[in-house]
Amino acid sequence: MFGFSKNAVLAATVAVMSFGGGASAQSVKTIYVGQDVNIERGMSALRSGDLDGALKHLRRAARGDIGAERLVPVLSNICAIEYARGELDAAEEACDRAINEDRSFWRAYVNRGNVHKARGDYAAAKADYEHAAGIDRNDLSVQALASLEPMPTNWWPKPSNVYQ
Repeated sequence: MFGFSKNAVLAATVAVMSFGGGASAQSVKTIYVGQDVNIERGMSALRSGDLDGALKHLRRAARGDIGAERLVPVLSNICAIEYARGELDAAEEACDRAINEDRSFWRAYVNRGNVHKARGDYAAAKADYEHAAGIDRNDLSVQALASLEPMPTNWWPKPSNVYQ
């Protein structure tokens, strides 16, 4: 339509004019047009169960200039994939990066909680799950937190015919 490629980036300057008549650096906003091809390929590979392919494309996307709005979910997905592959150090690193970029992205806390849980660090897992539920109390964050609850000792129903 505008002769731009699919991955073109338009920089739109929103000038908030003060009485002095200048635009501050904070008034510049970048608008991304179209999807990043690596994100598309990575998510397609992930949906098909190709964890290695998904990881390859999502890592490429994370190295590019995709903006924080795209980078944070990409890093959280990398964390989840690395966790699924058993690469807990790489998973935690990706989750830490996602959280450092956006402290309100609850999925990264759930993913990092899963890593802590897999390592047996239930206190750290609980802290991350609680933080996620504090940001967005939804089924996934609540279920993650509930997964740490100990099973009651009397959870199994007692048989009605007990032989003595």
